[in-house]
Amino acid sequence: MDTTNSSYFVNSVAKGLSVLMAFDSQDRQMTITELEKKTNINKATVRRFALTLVDLGYLTITDNNKFELTPKVLDLAARYLESLNLPDIAHPILERISSVVKESTNLAVLDEAEIVYVVRVNAAERIIGTNLRVGSRLPYYATSLGKAISAWLPEDKRKEIWEQANIVAFTNNTITDFEEFEKELEEIRLNGYANGNNELEIGLRSIAVPIFNKKGEVIASINVSSNSIRTSEEKLKNEFLPLIIQGAEEINQLIKTFS
Repeated sequence: MDTTNSSYFVNSVAKGLSVLMAFDSQDRQMTITELEKKTNINKATVRRFALTLVDLGYLTITDNNKFELTPKVLDLAARYLESLNLPDIAHPILERISSVVKESTNLAVLDEAEIVYVVRVNAAERIIGTNLRVGSRLPYYATSLGKAISAWLPEDKRKEIWEQANIVAFTNNTITDFEEFEKELEEIRLNGYANGNNELEIGLRSIAVPIFNKKGEVIASINVSSNSIRTSEEKLKNEFLPLIIQGAEEINQLIKTFS
């Protein structure tokens, strides 16, 4: 929506922000003349805005009489990030991963013996996909997302959740024995990721990694899901896994820094 002609639009605020936005990797330091040229604001006005931003602590004047940004501008980003919740933080990261791998990406949390999808980014190139959306629930033990979360839970909690679940063999690959499931979770902890390989439905393949809070407690997981016809286990591990590990690290760092 264009608000520049609205009754509440404050021109001076817009101009002040344009002075801040003028600085980038190419123009880290600028004189008043350079700011005038880049912002298209006359010299006297741009000087007043720049000096005001100096007084506010967002700009500083260097020894060679040029203006440059100060670390205080990061406060603006920090305040924005502090207002975000986990889905807000994760969504752009999952969108980026999905655009690279051309597959769906997801973030889920554990609710008793089910995973609940809280972020889902569908691959635009895929006309046909699984019938999942935000709010969808699946049995945790038959999904990479659920295994990636439960693997890092305390042993007594893992046993409790298993006993709550209605264990059903959806395919021949579904694990229905607790001891066998525990062995897989141990392997997941060693590897740092969980595979989903035709356990919930034949043809579904995925790979997931956990998300932790500031205390190091597992709170969610993210994955890439695909079809076994077009995606091999090797492709999941060699191409998709590094991307979701990087994405999880970014989410974990944002949680630690701003939550």
